Amino acid sequence: MSGKVRLVVAVFVAVAVGAGGVPIAAQQQAAAAATAVQGARAGLFASIQGTAVNWTNAPMANTPIRLRSARLGRVLDSVRTDRFGAFEFHNLEPGSYVAEMMNSTNDAVVAATPIVNVDSGQSVAVLIKLSLRTASPAAVFGSSTAATALAITAAAVAAGVLATSATGAPATDRALPGQR
Repeated sequence: MSGKVRLVVAVFVAVAVGAGGVPIAAQQQAAAAATAVQGARAGLFASIQGTAVNWTNAPMANTPIRLRSARLGRVLDSVRTDRFGAFEFHNLEPGSYVAEMMNSTNDAVVAATPIVNVDSGQSVAVLIKLSLRTASPAAVFGSSTAATALAITAAAVAAGVLATSATGAPATDRALPGQR
């Protein structure tokens, strides 16, 4: 007898659903639950918040930051930092992202985070730090031949390069330490 009751109830529910007995909101919720990311809690989005600083850890105010999907490679959003170098990306789906610091003309990436993984409802903090080597005027303020030459010379001095030769001839006749 209980088998017949189950059959009658199942037929009744099927007829009610087919006839539009289920409210549209419930249908939309069911469709959203079916397409939700496995393991994600429905209705909860992730966020990435961070700070952009230069090589001396000073905040990078009003600096363009963009968010790239690590899986698709597409730029998803872009913001500018506040006066403290802070930025935030809201309403992100669970996934893998990279935050990129752009130069002032917004045409070159000067620093980036490692891949950041966020889950549903999670907020992740990141730091984007401009390294000393990319902190040349050419990298930060746009390209300039003189600025680029200055940056290359400064990097060579910092790396301990004392002399070079364009023709391949020795730069000096003196023996290097450890050589005779």
